[in-house]
Amino acid sequence: MFGGKLSFLIPYEWEELESEADNVYVYSRPRTDSGWLRVSLNTSTVVAVTPSEKLKGIFEKRENASRDEQTGNLVHAYERDSEEEGVKIHLYYWIVANAVEPNLVREAVFSYTVLSERINDEETVATVGLLRQIVGQANFNSETQRPDWRG
Repeated sequence: MFGGKLSFLIPYEWEELESEADNVYVYSRPRTDSGWLRVSLNTSTVVAVTPSEKLKGIFEKRENASRDEQTGNLVHAYERDSEEEGVKIHLYYWIVANAVEPNLVREAVFSYTVLSERINDEETVATVGLLRQIVGQANFNSETQRPDWRG
């Protein structure tokens, strides 16, 4: 994804969908009417501070931030309700970031959108649980690294 700068897992049966934005990838189960995962990536070049200090600044005001033990990624999760074209939706967000040596910080924003009436459905609950596990394991690469696994 993003020219090899980010790789992450998605459920096997999901497919990539067309996106209106060039810098956003969208995934879902085939022919679903609820449940779309959107991913965007921001990269900052760090000059005045270290990448670790920049990461600390990104997450210091966010409650419930955690660190993924396997990757060292910092993760902040939150939810919100919204409305799109008159339809009530619920959004789950995960902001995942890490330093990429020598002077970059990459920040991926994952959002999962479901119809509000489906937030308690067994399938939605299971999918959100799975996404909570896998988004923190995103792999951030430098421009010269090749991703280790398919996103």
